[in-house]
Amino acid sequence: RFWPTVFLIVVAGALGFAWAGLRAHLRLAEALPEAWESRDIVVRGVVAGLPQRFERGERFEFDVETVLTAGAEVPGRLLLSWYHGWDDLDAHEIAAERTPGALRPGERWQFTLRLKRPHSNANPYGFDYEAWLLERGVRATGTIRARAAAERLDPFVLRPAYAIERLRDELRARFLAALPAAPYAGVLIALAIGDQRSIPNDQWQVFNRTGVTHLVSISGLHVTMLAALVAGAVNFLWRRSARLMLAVPAQRAALLAGWLAALAYALVAGFEVPAQRTVYMLGVVLWTLCSGRHYGVARTLCLALFVVLLIDPWAVLATGFWLSFGAVA
Repeated sequence: RFWPTVFLIVVAGALGFAWAGLRAHLRLAEALPEAWESRDIVVRGVVAGLPQRFERGERFEFDVETVLTAGAEVPGRLLLSWYHGWDDLDAHEIAAERTPGALRPGERWQFTLRLKRPHSNANPYGFDYEAWLLERGVRATGTIRARAAAERLDPFVLRPAYAIERLRDELRARFLAALPAAPYAGVLIALAIGDQRSIPNDQWQVFNRTGVTHLVSISGLHVTMLAALVAGAVNFLWRRSARLMLAVPAQRAALLAGWLAALAYALVAGFEVPAQRTVYMLGVVLWTLCSGRHYGVARTLCLALFVVLLIDPWAVLATGFWLSFGAVA
């Protein structure tokens, strides 16, 4: 048994390495050619993510649908910045309809961009911005040219992902309208929809120095906690109805409700990688428990590990990967 087990481990490791390499190759292949860096490119596409507003503009993810500049090659997902009054223009020269601040997820726009390939600092123990962009599928960053016209073509493109981002934008606007001067409005927004940039810098410094930043960042712990609360409530109420108990066992109804709650919360929170991993893991737990097979804790976690790494092979490089598994365990 020893050598067959060793053989299976080696084969599984080789297959996993090959799968991760293939995924990385496909992701890296979608790159901005060096010849098109810092050149004007006209594109049409959709605002794909929640715009993050800062003092002089806003930053957002953009899905490219059409490249209008002849010969230009542009990756499908970009991270763009739109600055107020920059690009050698006076702020008063920019028309009101072209000024940032009115962008909303799901809108189709035509922009003139200047792009560059992703890069980051090489400081030890620093944040790897380039790896973060790679993980999110963003293969180029850039700015919107203020000299050229920016035109909104459609107010909303109906797709599930854009509808969720529009809902997040609506929730953030309601928070800000209801709590305009509340000191911790940004914390509530971060915990509700995952928009951590709403937290002021001075509060972030306090959180960093006290080591509680993970408490205001939606992670596997938050998703699992909500799933457990909803599952417990459904289990308690389901047992009060004989008709429901005869139709579906309370345990299965509670597990399904908990997973649906986790999925809904993860979607509203932006479906970031830590939340995705937790939803996948809880899905595996749901399947194993509802199938009537007794896999045990260790096998269930191993199966969840397989599913997560099949979808996201380089997840093991993130600290949140191990924290998520610990929370679910």
